[in-house]
Amino acid sequence: MKFSSMRSAIVIASVVAGSVIPTQAFAQFDVFSSVNELQYGVNGTSTSTYLFNSSMILNSIDFGTATISSNGIPTYFSNLILSYQVGTGAYQTVDNSLLGTVDAKGYQRIYLGELNVAAGTEVKVRIQGNHNMAADYTLNAASNVSYLGGNPDFGNAGRFYNSNLRVYNPGSTVPGASVAPEPGTFALALTGGVALIGVCIRRRRNAA
Repeated sequence: MKFSSMRSAIVIASVVAGSVIPTQAFAQFDVFSSVNELQYGVNGTSTSTYLFNSSMILNSIDFGTATISSNGIPTYFSNLILSYQVGTGAYQTVDNSLLGTVDAKGYQRIYLGELNVAAGTEVKVRIQGNHNMAADYTLNAASNVSYLGGNPDFGNAGRFYNSNLRVYNPGSTVPGASVAPEPGTFALALTGGVALIGVCIRRRRNAA
């Protein structure tokens, strides 16, 4: 009987702990649902400009840093300076050592954590040095981000790009994002859990 009561207390404690974990949906989106390989040479600086149509969290940026040969082997461009600008703020230079591995199209990802970007804000991605841009893309409407074009545009404004963004909705949870319940919710759940555990302990004593 003692074992049964103690097991009940443990189960209740587990339920209480689970009740303070957010259950919001996991949802993140790439601005371009598909991109092409980087093929158009830039001798200097390129800039891609994105417009946030609603408040979103900028999770990561994919920078075009390599070219992929016909046998699938990437050739990295050297001495590239990678940076991004949010709104009218200063350009933030990326630490290249933090970039992820190159993907099949020649992009490398840098994670930014939880960078809140308000509706109506432009985000610019800049690459300095000899590198390539890509052309033609499929815009993901679910990202709530528009593409305003790349510079240079090679005579086709809005077509060329050097990057891709990954965003998610404020309030949703993604791997690596900090998730913390509101203090009031946690306190209420904890108080109720302690009371329920106390009931189980009293029942165990009465049955002894």
